[in-house]
Amino acid sequence: MNNHSTNTPIFPAVSGKAWKQRIQYELDGADYNEQMLHESSDGIKTKPFYTHEDLPENFNRNTPDQDPFHIGIEVFCNNSKMSVEKALWSFEKGCDQVKFLIQENIENPLDLTKKLPENKFLIFELQKTNSKQLENFTRCLSTDLKKSFRIQLDPISQFFTRGNWWFSEQVDLDLVCHLVSLNEKPRILIDNRNIESAGASISQQLAYALAHAHEYLLVLSENNLLDKIHTFEFVFNMRSSDFFMEISKLKAFEVLWDNLKKLYQFNIPFELSTQPSKIDQTLFQNNHNLIRNTSSLMAGILGKCHNLYNLPFDHIHKKSHPYSDRLSINQMLILKHECGLSGTKDPVLGSFSIAHIAFEIAEKALSIFKSTEANGGFIAGLKNNSIQKAIHLQFEKQMELYRSKKRSLLGANLLFEREELTYEKYPFIRIDKRKTLIAPIIPNRYASYFEQKALKDLDENQ
Repeated sequence: MNNHSTNTPIFPAVSGKAWKQRIQYELDGADYNEQMLHESSDGIKTKPFYTHEDLPENFNRNTPDQDPFHIGIEVFCNNSKMSVEKALWSFEKGCDQVKFLIQENIENPLDLTKKLPENKFLIFELQKTNSKQLENFTRCLSTDLKKSFRIQLDPISQFFTRGNWWFSEQVDLDLVCHLVSLNEKPRILIDNRNIESAGASISQQLAYALAHAHEYLLVLSENNLLDKIHTFEFVFNMRSSDFFMEISKLKAFEVLWDNLKKLYQFNIPFELSTQPSKIDQTLFQNNHNLIRNTSSLMAGILGKCHNLYNLPFDHIHKKSHPYSDRLSINQMLILKHECGLSGTKDPVLGSFSIAHIAFEIAEKALSIFKSTEANGGFIAGLKNNSIQKAIHLQFEKQMELYRSKKRSLLGANLLFEREELTYEKYPFIRIDKRKTLIAPIIPNRYASYFEQKALKDLDENQ
């Protein structure tokens, strides 16, 4: 018979101090800080262990129930017929939703929907439009009552990606208000991916995403449309290089969004969409990208994303291909259905480390956000180039770690092997020489430095 009381722990509690003392003893004179602490790109030092002592005050989060995440694919809509075929193929292979990326006007949007199944979800992201086209798009799609869809646009993201507004700042922001007025349950899109891919740290990503959303909040509030908003959708890239930091990033965003809601007294929920980052992917030995993508996808799922997107492992140098596209979908399906990662209320709830790191990230991001707002806001920061400079500085800081081999990237500065590849698209940065209002925020990859150097050395030796 067990004589222990039900309230008596089987093992005595061990303090964080005791754990640290034991580790220092086992290090046999080596420096604890040098050997055991890892510093992130944000300057956050992660420890080898965490206890309940590390939990921030009042961090017990009441996480709402959440439906299983959706598996999606993005389809560039340059040709309606081919785009529909790609969407049908994606649904057949297991996707729940398709996002059409539309850069040119489509006179009859029903050409994209009439052949698609009724039980799937469709998203239309208009990457260049005007009020007339927006009205036509909304009106046409509204006639198809059997399909579930939403229309999105993010002119601010297009502004810092292209360097120019579609028309002008006022006209483009008015389009967001027009979208809201036309739709029953409008969603505001905040696409943060180029910010991350250009080299921004985690705290910068979150701060600029928040500042980006704040610009829309101000415009919508001025036009008395804030109460009509159904959801803010944030799209984040997830890096494979620091698994737990990436999970913590999404948990930190929960804290930041709650703070913003309290500050401005609104109750609009948010939705998270995640995709593997391109910044730490490689051109050569690109099978490693399959592993990188798996890590990034898992981080998104454990961070409680609502929508999951993937990248083909060979996307750097190849156009869309059935083999690599199928693998990218299968990765998501395996994680959702075979690994049991779907439908869990909060997989990392109770993790001392995630809670502690998330709180530190949130504090750093909040500081950057406040500084951005104090200097005029996100758009003003883009215009005076301060945001671009801050991101570039962060990229160069990390790039130097790879150049000096203080950080390793398999297939770049570690175990690098050049392969003969067939290039279907240019794999490196190509900057169009055109006049822009601001310096565009351009995606980059850490490995490109080593890849270009290897190709140059080969050409010189031939």
